[in-house]
Amino acid sequence: MDFGFNAVRVARPFFARHEVWPDIVIDELRVAIEYDTTGRDGLEHVGRREESDRRKDRLLRASGWEVIRIRCGKLRAIGPWDIEAGGISTKTVDRLIERLGEIRGELIIASYRVH
Repeated sequence: MDFGFNAVRVARPFFARHEVWPDIVIDELRVAIEYDTTGRDGLEHVGRREESDRRKDRLLRASGWEVIRIRCGKLRAIGPWDIEAGGISTKTVDRLIERLGEIRGELIIASYRVH
């Protein structure tokens, strides 16, 4: 699994570009992972920024990708696979792995686990 390149080509422009840049891309699974917080001033990923996130998710899904957003603090889920969390923790990672299994199947995800 290559985590080095995270651009995804989309059919319609997103801020004048035909690519989006998720935080993490799992190319083999066609899953994009985003980590959202409200930021220091409480303004990130709310209002117009949330609408931009929704648009980005729609473009990814239209291109055959699925999106998991880890929404921290007071941010609520905006997509079907989103995880509401206080931050990154073992519990959050476990929930993320569960989501990947729900999206692409437990057998496929099990093949990536190190025992």
